[in-house]
Amino acid sequence: MQDPVLILGATGAIGGAIAKRLAAKGPVVVHGRNENKLALLKNELSSSNKYRVDTYSVDLKQADEVQMLFDKIAVQHKKLSGIVFSVAEPFSNKLTHNISWKEFSEQIDSQLKSLHFVVQNSLPLLKGCKGGARVIILSTEFLIGMPPIKTASYVSAKAAITAYSRVLSQEWLKHNIRVHILAPGMVKSSLIADMPDRYLDQVVEGMPEKQLTTADDVADMAEFLMTPKADTLYGNIIHASRAVRR
Repeated sequence: MQDPVLILGATGAIGGAIAKRLAAKGPVVVHGRNENKLALLKNELSSSNKYRVDTYSVDLKQADEVQMLFDKIAVQHKKLSGIVFSVAEPFSNKLTHNISWKEFSEQIDSQLKSLHFVVQNSLPLLKGCKGGARVIILSTEFLIGMPPIKTASYVSAKAAITAYSRVLSQEWLKHNIRVHILAPGMVKSSLIADMPDRYLDQVVEGMPEKQLTTADDVADMAEFLMTPKADTLYGNIIHASRAVRR
């Protein structure tokens, strides 16, 4: 039987779109902090696909909970064919000098700390996967070109996991694991709920196609990165956006 893909942050807009796409192709394990949304997602995936769907709700910032998650996956599945790290938390839309260090720490913990705990526990499940394993880590297009103002805490955290992932992509290649970095454009979601509608309208007006990137746009690219055809792209920042960043 095909080894499942673990999607972390599957109750978010992008994570959910990726989960739906990958669940149509094989078994998945989906994670999210909101248990109600997680239950709804499981019902949707199970009713529309023939493959197994398992769900877990743990705090990825807690080392013991992450270890417990991977221990349970190891018992139930033995191996994983891939991981998608699509974890994000809303950030305050403030000028940099008005952001407290606590807000920076919360963003860094939700990204770098969580990813590190995942990496520490996932290698045994990814090694030895037939055809190799693939890991997709969600960054942001804000790191391509000049980032917008009032995003410093979020961009700093995403910059940290992007650098981390580029190092990891070199270290894990010897285990036949490709680490991809996917940088989505701005997607309408709870993540940017604090951004004024007027600002978003201005963003859309300046885009070539006059529309924001959609979660399905990002899922299209994630689906491709989970295939052998994308293996040569490991360690690169792959842009998935309706915008042109300079």
